[in-house]
Amino acid sequence: MKINQYQLCVAVAVLALDGVASFSNPSPKRYAHAGILKNNDLFSSKSIATAPRDTPSTKGESTALGSVPTWAYYSIGHIIGGNISVPFAIPATKSWYRRIPLPSWTPPSFVFAPVWTVLYGLMGISVSRIVKSGAPAANLATKIWALHYALNMLWPMIFFGLKRLRLGLIINISLVSSLGLIIPIFYRIDPLSACLQIPYFLWLLFATKLNETICKLNPTLGGVNGAKIEADLCASGEDGYNDAKLQYEIKKLQAAAKKYAGL
Repeated sequence: MKINQYQLCVAVAVLALDGVASFSNPSPKRYAHAGILKNNDLFSSKSIATAPRDTPSTKGESTALGSVPTWAYYSIGHIIGGNISVPFAIPATKSWYRRIPLPSWTPPSFVFAPVWTVLYGLMGISVSRIVKSGAPAANLATKIWALHYALNMLWPMIFFGLKRLRLGLIINISLVSSLGLIIPIFYRIDPLSACLQIPYFLWLLFATKLNETICKLNPTLGGVNGAKIEADLCASGEDGYNDAKLQYEIKKLQAAAKKYAGL
């Protein structure tokens, strides 16, 4: 059965929003049943409750849990959330993405996974410090961050899943703009948490420029862009040209001629 990309994107987006909502306003009740909380304090250094000492095995498990720092849970959560894009990104980078015109400075595909893993890990540490700070503005700051993070997870679905290159650029610009507002808010609460977001901010600037250049190299003409045409070619097992690609290339030449002539 052929997967409907639009339905899949909507379903994953709903799950992503539900996930970020849970960490933007964590409730002790969500974790009490697992024996993780103690005294309803999610972020205290003593938040890992000691498990029942009925058997040596449970005692060992409690000791192992207690040795895990709080920020690790946030980092792992952010990394897992970021992996929601994998079903969209990997098939695309192995097919149509490398067949469309790309700038010469496009990083190789294998670079993105480790870079994003590190960045999501830093995001988690940053957010954990904000939540743990107990500052009056911390709750609002984490809610704003949750919206930003949801938008971050939405981008691969739009760009790679739906091949909407220009909409992906709009999302990237929104990510840069919102993070530019978030960093000063974080800085007022905890300077280090703001500094931990700087690598992510720099990578977003690079990703936005890359997205913009790809849009210029693959303009949308008549509601069609090069990404959609190449994706259709890959799906049909064709290589080279079909009628749709030929017509698209002709329109690109016509648009370039009009721009050159100043029309």
